[in-house]
Amino acid sequence: MTILSSSSRKVAWLKLVGLSVVTWMFLGEFLPWMYEVVPPLRHSYEQQAKYDIAAGAIYYTDVPVSLDSEMASREAVQKAIELRASSM
Repeated sequence: MTILSSSSRKVAWLKLVGLSVVTWMFLGEFLPWMYEVVPPLRHSYEQQAKYDIAAGAIYYTDVPVSLDSEMASREAVQKAIELRASSM
């Protein structure tokens, strides 16, 4: 006797296929539609396209804009600390 009967395998496969279709519809159809309909998302998408920003790549340190951003943030924090220390 097998652990999964033939009918439970069919149900499992149908669930897998169904969830795959739902995931594809959400990621491939719904999210792109949201970026077209919602003005802040559309603006964000247009700015990323305009300045050639790969939003997913920013999390990696080998992207030049990531290093520039980190250095600018570090400099701003250091200046704020110095300003606060000098005002005390």
